[in-house]
Amino acid sequence: MRVLSNEDVEQLLSMADCIAVHEEMYRDYADGQALLVPRIDNLSPTGEAGAYYAFKQMGGAWPRKGVQALRINSDIITQPVIDGRPRRVKQPKANGRWVGLVFVFSSETGALLAIFPDGVMQRLRVGAANGIAMKHLAREDARSLALIGSGWQAGGQLLAALSVRAIERVRVHSTRSESRSAFVREARLRHPELDIRATDSAEECVEGADVIMAATSSMVRVLEPGWLKSGVHISCIKSQEVDQQLLDRCDRIVVHISAQPKQYNNVMPGTANVGKEGGTGWWNAPGNRFAEYPDLAQLVAGRAAARSSPDEITCFVNNIGIGLQFAAAGALVLEKAEAAGLGHSLPDDWFSETVHP
Repeated sequence: MRVLSNEDVEQLLSMADCIAVHEEMYRDYADGQALLVPRIDNLSPTGEAGAYYAFKQMGGAWPRKGVQALRINSDIITQPVIDGRPRRVKQPKANGRWVGLVFVFSSETGALLAIFPDGVMQRLRVGAANGIAMKHLAREDARSLALIGSGWQAGGQLLAALSVRAIERVRVHSTRSESRSAFVREARLRHPELDIRATDSAEECVEGADVIMAATSSMVRVLEPGWLKSGVHISCIKSQEVDQQLLDRCDRIVVHISAQPKQYNNVMPGTANVGKEGGTGWWNAPGNRFAEYPDLAQLVAGRAAARSSPDEITCFVNNIGIGLQFAAAGALVLEKAEAAGLGHSLPDDWFSETVHP
């Protein structure tokens, strides 16, 4: 059994690799050759003031690679209002760190093959989904990108965009000026060929952009319908960043997964501070059109139409993450780790038993 670190995963898995293996997985999922385990969030009380405890679990089986993955998160969650917008923020209460783990099992023997943190892979798999959608839905000549958000996930969106289009100009906006300035400084070091700068407003950021990508912690819409011009492609990393009014302005919409609009929240009665926590939104409000939208697997498999004209306004809604993404990326990382000799090997006997469970 192999234990890997975030640093190992970052060394082994490029965005291009992640996009390629995920496209293969989505095709199999569209053909019924991969099994999705729905996401469930267990929400219960915690002693931290103004917070609640969340245990997230999702999984997926990909027989082609002989793996089953399980991704879990153990989090203390707060929902502060920052710059007028409610946010969902995970607090690093585990000795100043966060807890997220991926377990990869063999579907041939049942053995546990690997354990590693979810952080780097999480960023790459979110970026990969949005990048794949952009590959099919954005104009081929898209050269300018607007990023709404300047955190960890926004960096993944930038990597994905650069992997599928010849982006030359990037504008970045977030509500905190120090965060967006730091993002631009780092991006310039990593991508010196880019014309990249921060803007003081979201509207200025999106002006003239061929692609608009939202990657924030906001629990309310961050894009305005009036910003969407002919030929633009937009995307988000959570459903709350858009709404039905915005989607009705688009000509072609694809969601990540149609089988599960959002996670199932299993809430202990009396748990304080939970609020709506994604249980209600435009996707289940009266008049919503969620059921009409094809998903990414159908798009990749050619069963849903891609962009058909340069004038279309297209949209990808990354409504929910799936454990199958960790099965796909996890299988590839494990293969590369074994070839490179990276990680720490632990005795298989520690993770199996001699009695029948």
